[in-house]
Amino acid sequence: MFCGCAGVSKEEIKEQERPAAVSGRVSKTIAILPFENNSVTDPEKYAPLSKGLCAILIADLKNSNTTLQIVEREKIQAILKEIALGQSGSIDQATAVKAGKLLGAQSIVFGSFMVLGNNVRLDARIIKVETGEVLTAESVAGDSSGLMNIAVDLAGKIAKSMKVAFNPVPLKSSGNLDAAVYFSQGLDALDKGDKEEAKRLFSKCVKLDPAYKEQVDNVKGLSE
Repeated sequence: MFCGCAGVSKEEIKEQERPAAVSGRVSKTIAILPFENNSVTDPEKYAPLSKGLCAILIADLKNSNTTLQIVEREKIQAILKEIALGQSGSIDQATAVKAGKLLGAQSIVFGSFMVLGNNVRLDARIIKVETGEVLTAESVAGDSSGLMNIAVDLAGKIAKSMKVAFNPVPLKSSGNLDAAVYFSQGLDALDKGDKEEAKRLFSKCVKLDPAYKEQVDNVKGLSE
């Protein structure tokens, strides 16, 4: 599930290792790992959401005027490939901490999602990389048609846990879960180097739900 992405230089990865400012009990550089798929309904269909939810959360936090320093998804994919997690399908706490150290993050988010009928649940833990301590655990759930809003709710809880402001951009989503799947499949195609397939899938995604256009615009490497 955690497929590697297009090459990321060691210099770019090292850039993430610079110390971040610390305020309160939680440091401000954060990495969000792909979510584990625990879906009961059509688990194979929804497996791509592992990457998609990660990307959506990163974009939600970046677009909310937060002061968090957020590790780029492409760097995360490169590190997961480096530590041989490309096809493992799950990340435990020890592995999350290892990835966080390699990424130069002070805190790391990892968790799981579950699609059950018309409902979606997201569970996440924030780990302090230096000690492996679980700083907080968060859960959000709702109708699958509101996936983007559910993700925004989780992003807000992450920001609150990190003691930073969160001002989300208003959403006008049609609530089509298939759009989220196409978006996620597009990310996977891009990570595998197939830009044309990625563009095709992103186009299908935006056609179903124009609200994803901003998410697609945030994807790096598509036009390079």
